[in-house]
Amino acid sequence: MLYTQVNKSDTEQDIIVDNADVEHMAELWRMQWQRPPTSEELQGLIDKYVNQEVLYREALRMNLDHNDEIVKRRLAQKMEFLSQDLSGLVAPASEENLKSYFEEHQKDFATPYRYTLYQILFTADNHVNPYDKAKAVLKEYGSMDTQNMRDKGDPFLLDYALQDTDAFYLNREFGEQFSQQLETLPTGQWAGPIVSGYGVHLVFIESRTPPSTPNFAQVKDKVQREYEYQMEQESQAAILKALKDNYKVRITADNLEKATIDELAQNQQP
Repeated sequence: MLYTQVNKSDTEQDIIVDNADVEHMAELWRMQWQRPPTSEELQGLIDKYVNQEVLYREALRMNLDHNDEIVKRRLAQKMEFLSQDLSGLVAPASEENLKSYFEEHQKDFATPYRYTLYQILFTADNHVNPYDKAKAVLKEYGSMDTQNMRDKGDPFLLDYALQDTDAFYLNREFGEQFSQQLETLPTGQWAGPIVSGYGVHLVFIESRTPPSTPNFAQVKDKVQREYEYQMEQESQAAILKALKDNYKVRITADNLEKATIDELAQNQQP
């Protein structure tokens, strides 16, 4: 027989299973199994809920939650989720707010540089000074076309020719330092040396397309994601600061360096 509402009095010894609880259990079951639970299955869900509630309350009564890192972390996480929900009420992602955010952060939504280029590599495994070797090759063979220059560098696992490739790909494959150096190199000729995580490169940039800023409609979904994330971060920081103002934090540990203690103390200032 199903629990319907187990004792409606409001004492600590009462475990109440109301309509909302039953509907929630049934909905979770439907989401997992794509069908409603049978009466027997629903009875099992309620039994499990009641058992969990009994053990939970007994654990609290025995102070088993005290100084439990897992419990602390979970409760703190729930507070963070609450602050995220509040951010949507305080600063909703309205069209007006999104457009304002886009105007203030246009550079964050600009398209990356795009390149068509050729590159050869010189590594420390093959040369005592790969940078000097690259300079020497550039001086002697720098007027060569892209077809004949290919075998002047070391064997390399990445492509010699990169067609219409954006800076995101280059950052991932070669490192951010490599792609940043490309921004100022001349086009239409062999240039360098420039450095990547692999070694030293000479590069022939055939074409370079600079960043451009799309219109709001083209990036609205991305703007909304970025806006909501920033609002969540700001909301969490504001709520945490307001809550911390109710506490006095004292660092009494004496096994820390003085600089660390001073920095921690500074971080606790209102």
